[in-house]
Amino acid sequence: MNKEFIENLIKLLESKKLKNIEAFDLSDKSELIKSIVLATAQNEKMNKQIANEIKQHFFEQGVDVLIDGEFPGDWIILDMGEILVELFTEDMRNHYSLEKLWGSQKNSLIGTKQKKKTVKK
Repeated sequence: MNKEFIENLIKLLESKKLKNIEAFDLSDKSELIKSIVLATAQNEKMNKQIANEIKQHFFEQGVDVLIDGEFPGDWIILDMGEILVELFTEDMRNHYSLEKLWGSQKNSLIGTKQKKKTVKK
């Protein structure tokens, strides 16, 4: 799974009306997980529905997706092997603030939401 796969995944998440989507390249930090994608849904019910829709979407493309955390649904992890997609409710996302963990300068933000870095001269 490559950068193009991640970009398509992000577009899919955007089409499901998820917000605050961020993707982190962890290939230099982990042998198992190469990327983590974080996204926020309006509520637990929406999280559960979107998780199942994403699983079905990738099943049809031949990609296995395991789902963990469907109950209560405030933090659902979709395991695609080298990629983890973590769907949160807003309260749960704010509580854990995983961006602080993965958002260090050692990680590269990838995908359509890429932030530009400015260089001071």
